[in-house]
Amino acid sequence: MAFEFGTVYIRDVSQSDVRDALVQLMRENEHLPTEERGLEPMPENPTAGKPVRSFALMPAQDGWIAVLEDGHSDDDGGLADGLSELLSAETMHFTYSDDACTWSFVKYWDGQPLEAGGRHDVDFDAAALEFVRSHALPYFGVYYEEVAASMGEDAPALAGSLRVVGDIIPKLPIGTQVLTFRRPGKPLPR
Repeated sequence: MAFEFGTVYIRDVSQSDVRDALVQLMRENEHLPTEERGLEPMPENPTAGKPVRSFALMPAQDGWIAVLEDGHSDDDGGLADGLSELLSAETMHFTYSDDACTWSFVKYWDGQPLEAGGRHDVDFDAAALEFVRSHALPYFGVYYEEVAASMGEDAPALAGSLRVVGDIIPKLPIGTQVLTFRRPGKPLPR
């Protein structure tokens, strides 16, 4: 099983402001908050076209709030640049893939790309870990599905994994939130 994920980081903004901006951004993309349980996210390409989008908002650590989305796409569906614009803040979309032997990042400020980079070679993993360490990026390698499963079946909105398989149950920091959005009605034409 390959280690693949994408995380959006927002710098020096409160978790409640990130939550409000995420709700606004999803509404602009015709997705409404839902408390419905058991929705199964479906992989879609592009991510913005998914009928159900679920996110874990991790509490601030070292100035960064991490937003994890269900699935393991390297496409963030416009999340990093959209949140950057709404919050007038620095955001970063960071992706990592063992299968492709690559990692990449794109930084945004006020909705505009500032810097991009990454690595695709035999030493990609060491370079990625150095980048994560030097930028103090928290929650490296944490999947949305782990967070949702750890919140338990009593979580008000839960898509994806409903339980953790095996004996290992990840511990979540206090303040972790799960938000699920659903596009009402028929799927949009492709």
